Amino acid sequence: MANSRDEQLRNSRRLARQLIGAAALVLIVIGVLTVFNWLVAGVRTALDDSDRRARYADRVYGLVMFDVVPFSDASQVDPSVFRQAAIWGTVYRAQQEGTIDSYERDPETGSLILPQLEIDTYLTNLLGPDYPLAEGSFETAEFIYTYNEEKQGYLVPVTGAVGLYTPEVERIWREGGQTHVTVGYIPTLSNTASGELSLTAPTEPTKYMDFIFSRGENRQWYLTALQESATQPQAQATATPAPTAGVDDPQAMVQDNLDSTMTDAVNDPAAAGEGGEEPAPEETEPAPEEDGGEPAEDGGEDAGENTDENTEDNTEENPEEPTEE
Repeated sequence: MANSRDEQLRNSRRLARQLIGAAALVLIVIGVLTVFNWLVAGVRTALDDSDRRARYADRVYGLVMFDVVPFSDASQVDPSVFRQAAIWGTVYRAQQEGTIDSYERDPETGSLILPQLEIDTYLTNLLGPDYPLAEGSFETAEFIYTYNEEKQGYLVPVTGAVGLYTPEVERIWREGGQTHVTVGYIPTLSNTASGELSLTAPTEPTKYMDFIFSRGENRQWYLTALQESATQPQAQATATPAPTAGVDDPQAMVQDNLDSTMTDAVNDPAAAGEGGEEPAPEETEPAPEEDGGEPAEDGGEDAGENTDENTEDNTEENPEEPTEE
């Protein structure tokens, strides 16, 4: 009896150990899979910088819109260039976030009133805290921006078609202690010589520029220069005729067809006549003149000869019968 009870206890302990081992194995497998997923996500995050590209595209959006000319020092650029870029960069961000309708409108002009504080924040994030800020009305080649002292904001004429390009960040890399951001310029639908909408605007960048960012306070990167990029846009595909199967040289094919046509024309005069070329006229004897001129000698001789021959033939075929005396 004692042996049977001991056997039951051993079996119970053995079963408990097996259950604990199975649970531990399941936990180990779960842990391994979790760590593996973490590693995959980490590698994917390290390789996929789409969020970083999107952030840089938002920062330079206003400058790309109006195709700002290259510069080597941001402090030497006309402040109105950056202020205009800040205004439209802020408007674009509000449109993306769906908050554009929350801004107050001017009752007289219907223009959007963009607070000066948001413009200053945009410029500080783009150019750094040391960049001098200014306020007041200003004018650019595109618009006149009126400053409303009472509302402490700019009257922005929000329209449906503003700007020449939209940005597409192509590459981000470090060189010489600076961050280089290669941005592709995609023309907008209104980027035409006449300013009218174009339904055939390119969907790929037509030019590239490098935005140079330097590290400033709080280890943040701020725009310091803009230069032309070594990256060149791909040549636009042009429509070409479909190649003919089995033909390597189209010019040789045309020449062969011409040679074949000429050969057929020589071998078949009737076909050549049908092809539009009249056959050479046969040589004929000149007609006698109607005014009594002398007939052609050849014609007279031929006629005489023919008459004599006919007479002889008739004589031979029908001999005269003898006359009765």
